[in-house]
Amino acid sequence: MIQILIIEDEPIIAKDLACAVEELGYTVTGTCRNHHEALHSLTTTLPDLVLCDIHLEGDDWDGIRLAQEIRHLYQLPLIFLTALADPATISRAAAVEPDAYLTKPFEDRSLYAAIELAISKFSLRQENAPETAHSEPLPFIAGNFFVKEKKRLVKVSAADIFWIKADGVYSRLATADRQYLLTAHLGAVEEKLKGLSFVRVHRSWLINFQHIEAIEEDMLTVGSEHIPLGKSYREAFYGRLQQL
Repeated sequence: MIQILIIEDEPIIAKDLACAVEELGYTVTGTCRNHHEALHSLTTTLPDLVLCDIHLEGDDWDGIRLAQEIRHLYQLPLIFLTALADPATISRAAAVEPDAYLTKPFEDRSLYAAIELAISKFSLRQENAPETAHSEPLPFIAGNFFVKEKKRLVKVSAADIFWIKADGVYSRLATADRQYLLTAHLGAVEEKLKGLSFVRVHRSWLINFQHIEAIEEDMLTVGSEHIPLGKSYREAFYGRLQQL
């Protein structure tokens, strides 16, 4: 589940935001009124996204200064929450390159749109690569995929993935109890997982070493799935196996 840190100095608005975020199916890691609380919260629980008010009454930092510090310390999607602001403030806010803006007073649908946009935009910027003709950006942040399910994004940790299989121009991802359709081809998914415990074992299969149950000469058991080990992939597979 996607986790969100809320930074808002007005208690009533902070409470409304927290309730709206949870009703949309996300989790709130904390609500903070100033930069001290926010930076402490980030060291305790790292969220997937930060929702930060531009104006923080009673704090010697405003939200823009705080957002600059967060961007310096962490790579996280950022949404600015704002009422009407003067041109100079808007210019400073734009310089931080937030992934979305949310205007007060907010509606649930605009909050949802801002969260979805921020995660997708941040991921695409991190990816720094053009989209293919058949795929949409596939957000992958801090070891987690953010997969589209109905009308919201669902967080799937790479560690929980058993296997990923090519499904036409898309890919199908499996965890212990769920499967998700990814709007990206297998090669693009493999590229995002470089450096983690994943290996290509067949032109149509990518598996997580951590979930292998059994190994035969040309067949692997990953969870309850029997997956072929292609001849051209065996040498690389056994080489990786010896390194673990």
